[in-house]
Amino acid sequence: MDLRENLLADTIKKNKHIGHIIRIAVAVGALYFAFRGESIRGIVKIFGNLNIFVFLAALALYILGQFIFVFRWLTLLRVQGISINYFAALRLHFLGLFYNNCLPGAVGGDVLRAWYVTKHTEKKIEAALSVFVDRVVGLFCTIAMAFLSYWLIPAEGSGAELKLGTDFHIASLAEKLLIVIAAFILLGVAFVAIMYYNRRLRPIFLKYAFILSLKWMFWAGRLIKAVKLYCTKPFALLFAVLLSFVCQAMPIYGLYLIGRNLGIEAHIKYYYVFFPLSWIIGIIPISVGGAGVVELGLKGLFGKVAEVTASQGLILALAQRLTWLLTSIPGVIIHITGRHLPDELNSEPKNS
Repeated sequence: MDLRENLLADTIKKNKHIGHIIRIAVAVGALYFAFRGESIRGIVKIFGNLNIFVFLAALALYILGQFIFVFRWLTLLRVQGISINYFAALRLHFLGLFYNNCLPGAVGGDVLRAWYVTKHTEKKIEAALSVFVDRVVGLFCTIAMAFLSYWLIPAEGSGAELKLGTDFHIASLAEKLLIVIAAFILLGVAFVAIMYYNRRLRPIFLKYAFILSLKWMFWAGRLIKAVKLYCTKPFALLFAVLLSFVCQAMPIYGLYLIGRNLGIEAHIKYYYVFFPLSWIIGIIPISVGGAGVVELGLKGLFGKVAEVTASQGLILALAQRLTWLLTSIPGVIIHITGRHLPDELNSEPKNS
């Protein structure tokens, strides 16, 4: 059995490295297409004209948005009766930003945040669930912001009426989305089938399936209870939604200030439609922090605007990437110093 488990561990490790290589390759390829036909020197020159105080104001708006983000998460934690120090939650959040934006691993910042928050409380299942609910609330508000901005921000007479191209068909888009979902489902089924029918791997698969089923029986009751508790606190969820709109709107306005300072004449409506869409694109785990994919998407989206060139859309995307990288620096420090763990764990002597 030990030999089989070692074989499975080696296979998982090899697949993890392959996954890293694929994500890096996708990022490099997407960045190549994003910068193809662009003058690097020209882009650097444009950024050189950016007023440093405007950039610092945009960066401050982004960082302030992260502080509000943490307050939203704490609101969801307190619904479950979990009280965590604000600065401890802030450290976990910035650690998650670092993992999301800079590392190629499949384990995203939310998974990491869910894991480490369980170190701060005895209500481990409820704490991990809060991260999932927090992400669902945030994603809902991101999608809602794009749609609401499209319908509610007035743009008549400004040249900012959003018009879909004649080659765009919603049925075709839905069909492609269904194909992608079906592909993921088929891959999952194929993986389970290979594990089950492989003579060497089947005992290991059945062993861990049995362990997971036992743990699920133990967790299910508490999980259902936690979900019901959220349903009984609609005002807390509504407050979390309002905080989501605030913490997402602030960095977009900062990017709008950067665009105006650089002479990019795009209506603010585009910012509040296109940047949320770019965040949704960045969630797809096919690149390192959405690198290249987000930039290519924003370049294409802004390139459809009559008064805004694709190059200017790329510049706005790079401004967003720069703010993401700068706000990931605290996460690096937290990762190195181990400040994401509770103080009592940090104070324990390490075995030599």
